[in-house]
Amino acid sequence: MIVFVPGYDPSTYANLKIARLLNPSNCILLFENKATREELVNILEISKFPLFVMSHGISNAFKAQPDPKPTNRKEVQTLNQENIAFSNMDVTLLKQRTVYAFACNTAQELGEVAANFGSIWWGYSDTVPCPFDNPNPEVTTIFVDIFDFIKDNFTDPVSSEDIQIFLDKLKIKCENSAEQIDLIDAQEEFDDILAIYATLIQIWDRLRVWLPGQEQPEQHPHSSSPSLSWKIATRRV
Repeated sequence: MIVFVPGYDPSTYANLKIARLLNPSNCILLFENKATREELVNILEISKFPLFVMSHGISNAFKAQPDPKPTNRKEVQTLNQENIAFSNMDVTLLKQRTVYAFACNTAQELGEVAANFGSIWWGYSDTVPCPFDNPNPEVTTIFVDIFDFIKDNFTDPVSSEDIQIFLDKLKIKCENSAEQIDLIDAQEEFDDILAIYATLIQIWDRLRVWLPGQEQPEQHPHSSSPSLSWKIATRRV
């Protein structure tokens, strides 16, 4: 499996902290400075390994590690807008592989286009918060456990029925994790507990899975309605 995780701002550093603790067995790790478009494309061209991504995303792409380092605010803004790792123009590189992208909005245009070319795409319908970078190691362990579960299992479901079973297991896992957070908070209160709850909900709630040949992505039956922008995008298809 290819694991692609840049690290260059608070959100991506929080992702990277979790990714470094995931089980690395049988993985090609593209972390931080190696999480570039060039590195990713090179590996996609010579392999058919599944792809696991934790990064920033937009409707038609997910982002790479910035290069070169920006020196002022204008350059930061330009990098944020243009630093594309993979877009809907690159989907033939996937060679029908399965992708999980923990990246905002990537279940919109990008996921649908990838599925049209034969891939199974796990992405998000809207913005999704990063695994909150809490100093308590028990909180970190909870998020590592969730993303290890996703990484180790997202390639197995290949039908709507299998995906619904997976989504239900993920929902239960996130709900059980919220109960663990309650126990931790009872012993050691921390200010960011609402942000942690939000992340645990949205990991499953905003997850959408595009299968080849489907007009709409799979989602958990108890997931919330997508945002207005997603509804508009769906109407335009």
